[in-house]
Amino acid sequence: MTFLVTGESLVDLIGAPGSWTFTAVPGGSPLNVAVALAALGRPVRFAGETGGDLFGGLLRDHLTRHGIGTGDLAPAASTGLAFARVGADGSASYDFRFEWRLTAPVALGGVTCLHTGSLATLVAPGGDHVRALMRAAKAAGVTVSYDPNIRPSLAGDHSRAVALVEECVGLSRLVKVSAEDLDWLYPGEPGLDVARRWAGLGPELVVVTRGGDGAAAVLRDGLSGDGVPGDGLSGDGVPGDGLSGDGVPGDGVAGDGVITCPAPAVEVVDTVGAGDTFTAAYLDALHDGALPDGALSPARVAEALRRGCAAAAIVCTRAGAVPPTRAEVNSFSLGTGLSRAEEGHT
Repeated sequence: MTFLVTGESLVDLIGAPGSWTFTAVPGGSPLNVAVALAALGRPVRFAGETGGDLFGGLLRDHLTRHGIGTGDLAPAASTGLAFARVGADGSASYDFRFEWRLTAPVALGGVTCLHTGSLATLVAPGGDHVRALMRAAKAAGVTVSYDPNIRPSLAGDHSRAVALVEECVGLSRLVKVSAEDLDWLYPGEPGLDVARRWAGLGPELVVVTRGGDGAAAVLRDGLSGDGVPGDGLSGDGVPGDGLSGDGVPGDGVAGDGVITCPAPAVEVVDTVGAGDTFTAAYLDALHDGALPDGALSPARVAEALRRGCAAAAIVCTRAGAVPPTRAEVNSFSLGTGLSRAEEGHT
């Protein structure tokens, strides 16, 4: 079972809180997802671009160190940069120096899941090639996963960005989106209303991450834990208690088919890479017996949310996008409450 992640790889120049001193670390949402999948023990390829400069060497070394080959990297004129300034609350704001072409062909042979998103799907001309790859993967029966991970400063015209995001949603089986992204895409519209509408465009699953409020998922079939549509029961058949069969809080299935999970309480260092780590962990959980061919059950989705929230919480306790191992997620994923932060952008 092989994952293919395609998209931007950047060097994040992260400023110390309250300072203009920056430290260079590997970043970019798709790169972070690929590295987090590798940390969980999944075989993964990464297709992107790097320059022949010193920053490109940093990214290639980073991939190699995590057991990800560099054979799918295309040359770029220069390596993309993202300046990240961390606020007092641990959240990051960004300024980009980025171009995206991705003209080299990307092979789908042996791939079971393609994940992409962020700048790679919106910035021309590379975005055109990535969306063509998504179409090819869907036609070949490869599970397509998508995270808009909007960067407003590079998203371009708002109406165009919304249209491209919805095109990508329609090409995907799995969609993860942050509440912050939905607020930018559809100001004033409740996030779960958007998730339900997106599910009607084609995805089997739409997950909305909500920072310290955890995550919620809309499963297209809208089934409860016992397979009855919309009965408002959690996995143990108790109405509205938000408990799974093993008594772990936060994986309840509401009457409207929404599956929820709270975020674990942690001391936040920063949120850099937390959303990407969530993506990797929930994909890992879904592919552990449910995908690519099997139907998604509410229990499987609930477990995926729980593992995603646990992995994101772990990365929030570390400086930068340093993903957890499978053993760390396993030891952390039980016994959760509400947290100060889970999601963030990178």
